[in-house]
Amino acid sequence: MSLHAFVDESVRGHEYLICATLIPASELVDTRRTLRSLRIQGQRRIHFRHENNKRRRFLLSRITALGLNSMLCTTVDRDQIAARAVTLEEMVAHLSYCDVTRLVLESRRSQDNRDRTIIHRVLRHKGRPPFEYSHLEGASEPLLWVSDAVAWAWGRGGHWRQTLRDAGVMSRVWRA
Repeated sequence: MSLHAFVDESVRGHEYLICATLIPASELVDTRRTLRSLRIQGQRRIHFRHENNKRRRFLLSRITALGLNSMLCTTVDRDQIAARAVTLEEMVAHLSYCDVTRLVLESRRSQDNRDRTIIHRVLRHKGRPPFEYSHLEGASEPLLWVSDAVAWAWGRGGHWRQTLRDAGVMSRVWRA
């Protein structure tokens, strides 16, 4: 089964969380359609940082109902560039052992070149790259919204994290 991985991050104080959501290629079109239907009129994208708690609960219930598989790598570091580097390296190394054929990261413009360097370095040790990778804007790829929501909810803790656990969304969580 061909999987696509969609990666976004969340920051809580000095904790940096990077989340990858794996979606079978055969489910991409339907999942995008479902996610787009969750936007409020005039909203370009769903971004958990900008939603109120009532809407977050609604969105998280719809997202967890999709039955997707997410994994999360965290680290604690005051330097967000260093934190992103270590968590992305860990995530790419893990994804290289999955059936991932494509990796999509939310673009952070100033960080995209560093991301590509890290990804290339990790995949170079595997011989030829086991998957393609690219950066896209969050508004242009609804599947990135899932990782945004999951990372936000896990980082927030409490009932938000418990919702993810109860839904069985998290296949793996580890600290880099």
